[in-house]
Amino acid sequence: MLNGLYVAASGMLQMEKKLDIISNNLANINTAGFKMDTPTFDQYLKKENEFPYDAIRDSRYNQTINAVSKLSEIYTDFSAGNIKQTGNKFDFALNNKDVFFAVDTPFGIRFTRAGNFTIDSDGYLVTQQGYKVLSRNVENNEGIRIPNGNVEVLSNGNITVDGAVLDTLYLVEFEDKTKLQKIGYNLFAAIDTLPVESENPKLMQGYVEESNINPVREMVNMIGTHRAFETYQRVIRTIDTLNERAANELGKIG
Repeated sequence: MLNGLYVAASGMLQMEKKLDIISNNLANINTAGFKMDTPTFDQYLKKENEFPYDAIRDSRYNQTINAVSKLSEIYTDFSAGNIKQTGNKFDFALNNKDVFFAVDTPFGIRFTRAGNFTIDSDGYLVTQQGYKVLSRNVENNEGIRIPNGNVEVLSNGNITVDGAVLDTLYLVEFEDKTKLQKIGYNLFAAIDTLPVESENPKLMQGYVEESNINPVREMVNMIGTHRAFETYQRVIRTIDTLNERAANELGKIG
């Protein structure tokens, strides 16, 4: 009977993790450039090379316990969100879903799709968190300082002030986006992969990319996950009740 407790408890824990991920998605519906996460689950299986044949380990009891579920991967959906016009000259959207802005953080260069930038007190182009947006001259880069004047940004990332080219945004792509890891603040760290400068970023000034979250779908997922969580709870209560009855009533026999 305890076998079922292991399986039901693992299922309940995984549904709790899924609810946390869905809640985070819904909390970021209005976050510019946010990419939704989707968890995938798998069955826990022993590895033969680590655990060779053993009569106890291969018993029916242990096979049942090893059937518990586990979180396999959190998949980030990099599909493009809707592009919304804002009219703000320091809002930039990338109409190429594979391209990222590069920003300088205390932890090194990080990457983002959120182009809702602003100008700090020193005149530098920065993110909402105050991180400097990088130009293509990243090896000797203190950020992009914007002087007073008529600022225009072209589709290739060139920044012009009063018609003269001032600088160029560092816009990059990655061969394998699955190696991008979320670190918070809508930023990604590149793990075991290097950025390549984009040849066709399709930048749009005065626009911002919205999150790619479908709120209706996420609410449906949340309701279904919550019901699954409650089902596992009922299973655990039922098994607990049966165990209690067995302990109390079997002792009365004879």
